[in-house]
Amino acid sequence: MDLTSFMLVAFLAGSAWLYVLMVVVGLGLIIFVHELGHFLVAKACGVKCEKFYLGFDIFGLRIARFRWGETEYGIGILPLGGYVKMLGQEDNPARLRQELERARSAGLAPDAVISEEGVTVAAAQAALYDPRSYLAKSVPQRMAIISAGVIMNLIFAFIVAVIAFAIGVDEFPCTVGQVAPGEGAWRAGIEPGDKIVAINGRQTMRFQDIQQTIPLTRRGAEVTLTVERLRRSEAGQLEKKVFDVRIVPDRIRVIPTIGVSNAFTTELADPPYFPGSPAASLGDRLKPGWKIVRIGDRPVADYAELHRQWALTWGQSVEITLESPEEPHTQGDEAKKVTLRLDPPAVRDLGLVLAYGRIVAVQADSPAAQAGVQPGDELIAVECPADIVWDGDILELPYVLQKTLQERQGAEVPIVLSVRRSAQEGPASAETDLASAAASQTAPPGEKHTVTVPARLATSFAELYTPDSPWEIPQLGIAVEVLPKVRAVRPKSPAAEAGIQPGDVIVAAKTISPQANAQNPDSPSVETELDVRFDIPRGANKATWATFFHEFQKFPVGTQVELVVRREKADKEAPTEVSNTEEASRELTVRLEPQVRKDWYFPDRQLLFQPMTFHMRAGGLFQAVEMGASETWTSVTLIYRILNRLTRGDVSPRALVGPIGLVQTAYRVASQGTGRFLLFLTLLSANLAVVNFLPIPVLDGGHMVFLLYEAIRGKPPSEAVYVGLSYLGLAIILGIMLWVFGLD
Repeated sequence: MDLTSFMLVAFLAGSAWLYVLMVVVGLGLIIFVHELGHFLVAKACGVKCEKFYLGFDIFGLRIARFRWGETEYGIGILPLGGYVKMLGQEDNPARLRQELERARSAGLAPDAVISEEGVTVAAAQAALYDPRSYLAKSVPQRMAIISAGVIMNLIFAFIVAVIAFAIGVDEFPCTVGQVAPGEGAWRAGIEPGDKIVAINGRQTMRFQDIQQTIPLTRRGAEVTLTVERLRRSEAGQLEKKVFDVRIVPDRIRVIPTIGVSNAFTTELADPPYFPGSPAASLGDRLKPGWKIVRIGDRPVADYAELHRQWALTWGQSVEITLESPEEPHTQGDEAKKVTLRLDPPAVRDLGLVLAYGRIVAVQADSPAAQAGVQPGDELIAVECPADIVWDGDILELPYVLQKTLQERQGAEVPIVLSVRRSAQEGPASAETDLASAAASQTAPPGEKHTVTVPARLATSFAELYTPDSPWEIPQLGIAVEVLPKVRAVRPKSPAAEAGIQPGDVIVAAKTISPQANAQNPDSPSVETELDVRFDIPRGANKATWATFFHEFQKFPVGTQVELVVRREKADKEAPTEVSNTEEASRELTVRLEPQVRKDWYFPDRQLLFQPMTFHMRAGGLFQAVEMGASETWTSVTLIYRILNRLTRGDVSPRALVGPIGLVQTAYRVASQGTGRFLLFLTLLSANLAVVNFLPIPVLDGGHMVFLLYEAIRGKPPSEAVYVGLSYLGLAIILGIMLWVFGLD
């Protein structure tokens, strides 16, 4: 990683130079201590060290150098590691001896070159017979020199971990913030605010316990989560419930997941709202750091209660009471409070009614699960009671049901689903029960049947924060696949005016910021734009229509949507017969101005909240050492577990990151505080130690294998064996480097 790359990435992200410096120094230190280990042990064994470099001085190019004593110190132009050049450092001494014997037989002069690398007769003699040569040292001494870099990395990892816990680390608790619809946690009924206190019986404390355990589960294996739920009853009393759920992690991405994010507080972030939300109209009255303490007459103690109130007031204007973070001046003073009216976020609609496909997932103990609906069922039709006004838009159905249930105050609202049972089983999860089993016996695969599901009032809702999310209908407990195919177009809507027709297929979509819209030159701009496709199996811009529709609602008013539409049928004026050389379909690009609906709302108020953290600090030096040792051991074993899962196929190689990804991660962690960055360096240093000591030729671990062979046989391996294995190891390393560079 070169200095220019670090600075460029940070500059493009609008980052502070302090974080850039932290990344450069931190990653440089990891390389430095590794080479320092080789250097110090080589010196202790009496080996002459000719060079000590950070980076590689290829073609003699270097940033800086100086000589101190017999060693040249410098910084090379290629910042992909470092090296210590020792006298006589020859990876294959057997070949060197053979070349020297040939030179002696031929009577060559001392300055004669005897190898492709430019080694002279005199240099070969010094390498083999100088008492300060690396090759003149015993096998145990050379083993000590080779292993010293890895040992120093482990020592460095331990030291920085101790320092991190001594100064304190702001960590994310193992509490759920958002739940992705249709994924493992959602299927098991986990809600925002739930605390995961154990995974497979092992106690958890930090959110990274989830991140380090779930992705490394065996393919098809269940994990047992012990969940603690703290909720306020209708009487205002806090009630705690502890229960276990079993989840098979989903493998819909490069790493297995259960679909949860870290938790949030009720304190407003900076900025406190999305540009396109009704909260934006409140302007400076919503201040970063202020805490929501009440919604209407309901006290709000945490994010879980806040989330619940958003669901119960879906589509309603509410009064929110905020409290200043400033401490009162005297004991008798009350903290400053303000009460504001917050309107629900109206949907900005394009006028498209899209087709729906499979029921992707069914929530445990939901009305749909109890009625026998199974994941994988093809959803053919949805029928609401005759007195409910609904035009068949699956995206609008959750609000229609919630509004109806609120108005009827507990009266049953039966929804009839027409489904076709799939021959394939749905994802293994906790929702399979006796009702589902009974339904599968009465509905053979491929046959259409109807199921009546009594809708329930939603007290929670999922967040579509992943690009591949389905659409959740929480009142039924199902997540539905929304297909980018137009079923109908609402009259006089933006889609109708643009000429979109039923049967059209949407293949791509992107947002056009107000700044780029000539009709709104004075509107505020937004930094990030959405640019996605729906016709590719995977990729950086692959998304579902559900996620795109949900996300563009958060953009500033005036944001337009540009769609690429594929029309499968020819226009009326086109010939009725199409030859083999003519296209049977064509693509149209249309730009739509979303229409604000006054009869359709989202539950989330599009406010932004600060993440929930806790300060993890050792009570003294002894505890810091204990915590540092535990963190170092966890980091080392984590790398081995990752390698194990990679070789078994449980983790995709696409989960690896290259230099650019490493820099981006390091910068992001550096911005989260010194303590967290030090723990990141612990993980990275342990990573380097483990990977560098793998038994692959050209790595330290490969050299150790050759030395073990020499110790057992009393002589180094033959040239043919050594060269062959070295080329194999080099090919492996270059292949990995090309792979991770490609991923970046």
